[in-house]
Amino acid sequence: MTDSNQTWLQSAKKSAGWLMVLGIVEIVAGALAIGGPLVAGLAVTVMVGIAFLMAGGARLVGAFMADSFGAGTLTFLWGLVVAVTGFYFLMRPGVGLVTLTLVIALVLFMDGITRIVVSFKMKPVKGWGWMLAGGIVSVIFAVMIGKQFPESGVWLVGTLVGVSLLFEGFTTLSVAGAARATASEAEKA
Repeated sequence: MTDSNQTWLQSAKKSAGWLMVLGIVEIVAGALAIGGPLVAGLAVTVMVGIAFLMAGGARLVGAFMADSFGAGTLTFLWGLVVAVTGFYFLMRPGVGLVTLTLVIALVLFMDGITRIVVSFKMKPVKGWGWMLAGGIVSVIFAVMIGKQFPESGVWLVGTLVGVSLLFEGFTTLSVAGAARATASEAEKA
């Protein structure tokens, strides 16, 4: 085995080790978010507020760089709406969290209805039933969130983030394990 191949394999193993650490951190963060969904939800709301504030500020700056008054005005107004929303989320994260919960419920409902309609248009095609089932589940989740609204804001966003982090952590661990195993097999060969 050449020195460059040996160096690459050692680097791959080292990277796999760091990926495993990252996977474990993601799993712990996911468990903490699920265990404390309100705190996690408020943290997400603050991050969304910061992102909106930055995006709105960028649009406001872009509005003054627009070539035409019409395009500049629309960009300015949209930037102002986004920036004010971000500022509001930062100043009132509880209200922002409830707003995000409502948006999630509406998106789930609209997505579910869309998938149900599309599934019937696909009907003889293999997999249409899965699309129908997914659409029905989305609508059911949206209705459940809506029935518990605004109390669902206490748990929804944090729980979704926690579940996502758990799956991401387990995915990262499996990729790291596969990379480490591949590097080990290549070293033996």
